[in-house]
Amino acid sequence: LLRWIHPEDGFISPGVFIPVAEEAGLITTIGEWVLNEACRQNRAWQKAGLPRVVVAVNVSSVQFARQNVPELVKSALQHSHLEPQFLEIEITESAIMAQPERAVGDLFSIREQGVHLALDDFGTGYSSFSYLHKFPIDTLKIDRSFVQEIGEKEHHGEIIAAIIAMAHTLNLRVVAEGIETHEQLDTLIGKECDIVQGFLFKKPVPADEVVRMLQQLCLKTA
Repeated sequence: LLRWIHPEDGFISPGVFIPVAEEAGLITTIGEWVLNEACRQNRAWQKAGLPRVVVAVNVSSVQFARQNVPELVKSALQHSHLEPQFLEIEITESAIMAQPERAVGDLFSIREQGVHLALDDFGTGYSSFSYLHKFPIDTLKIDRSFVQEIGEKEHHGEIIAAIIAMAHTLNLRVVAEGIETHEQLDTLIGKECDIVQGFLFKKPVPADEVVRMLQQLCLKTA
């Protein structure tokens, strides 16, 4: 996800400027830059001898609808010399369901390049598990709205458990977004969620800080 540090206004949430960029027609240019920069940066970390990690890049639904995303991915990989297994493309279910037939074709084209695919914000749109077997995705990301109400609405924990169980039957990895409390973390561990992410662990950081994190990982595993 792109973060904008404005010289005068400071941190501006992507939830604020991304919709504006979509309305203004700037999102495709921004999206291309983010994809290319993510691949370039990840390859630079690898060349520096840091642990090899997968970098996930969100693709706007507007960009997915207007551009040939498989070709953009191919170009970004070629220019950066990043191996495809170190890139993951995240796409929302609403973006897929807007043009499902075309979307499935594009997703297969991306997956055939060796790039990982994640379905983002699952549970907020209008798709269902009946569609999931048609999509060549590797990862299902549970929307933060379910996670944030753990402990407040009991049925949300059960919904999460059902999503995880069904996803695992389809051999999908499950990621829970928006972890901010230890209660949320403990609940998701108890429900066998594969990966968790959120401010409880780390807030967004610039590339230089990621270098320090990866260097610490090297020391821990040495």
